[in-house]
Amino acid sequence: MSKIGTSLENTNKLKELIVNNPELPLLIFVGEEAYAGEFSYNMAEVNFVGIEELTVYKNYCIEKEEYKEQLIDDLSDVEEYKELSDKEYFEMIDKKVEEAEYIKAIVVNVG
Repeated sequence: MSKIGTSLENTNKLKELIVNNPELPLLIFVGEEAYAGEFSYNMAEVNFVGIEELTVYKNYCIEKEEYKEQLIDDLSDVEEYKELSDKEYFEMIDKKVEEAEYIKAIVVNVG
């Protein structure tokens, strides 16, 4: 399917999500491949349209599973957690993931 075809399909999905979920914010994320550098504005492919729950981590909005993976990687070398068993470590990670503040939003990924 062409970029235009994919984007039109996702446009219809986006319209439906907005109509059915008017209370949700709309968040648009643009990847670096969305800008070709030739013109001021470029048409880019919409890769994803859907509802997600996101949290902010290191100034980035990420979904719950990605947040969990980041915590697992980022906290593995932190001194206060080095004495934990694997089970305790993953329980601590799960607790942090569950305690995080999330926002439910309609998400559009472009590029």
